[in-house]
Amino acid sequence: MPEKEKFDWCDYYQLGKSYQNEDDIAKLRTGINRFYFSSFLKSRDYLLENNIFLDSTSKKIMNSTSGKVHSETRNIFKKHPNLNVSKKGEKIAKELDNLHNYRNLVDYDAEKPKNIKNAFNYCKSRAKKYLIYWMN
Repeated sequence: MPEKEKFDWCDYYQLGKSYQNEDDIAKLRTGINRFYFSSFLKSRDYLLENNIFLDSTSKKIMNSTSGKVHSETRNIFKKHPNLNVSKKGEKIAKELDNLHNYRNLVDYDAEKPKNIKNAFNYCKSRAKKYLIYWMN
């Protein structure tokens, strides 16, 4: 059976970036969502591919389709000793947390976010920096 080709999560970043000259709030909100997911899914896959978990419960969550995968991914980066040489894991967890907060704002809050363009540009730059980290 041929090996399945993996989706490149950076394509989500590129899709989000394609909305950078838009004024349509729905497109800007979608872009912020894609910036978060490109970063989150690269992180999740890194943990799964390298079998990095905190314990058996952590492993079970990470191998599920539960929404808990989001918080567990951040938790592993924050707490796993092998990921926290020079506090790198904590920094990654903080970046994911910031992007996740923006993603929740645009996905669940019916209010029009103030300065959506600023939020979009912030998330774009953070996700770009984040994805460049994973490329190196």
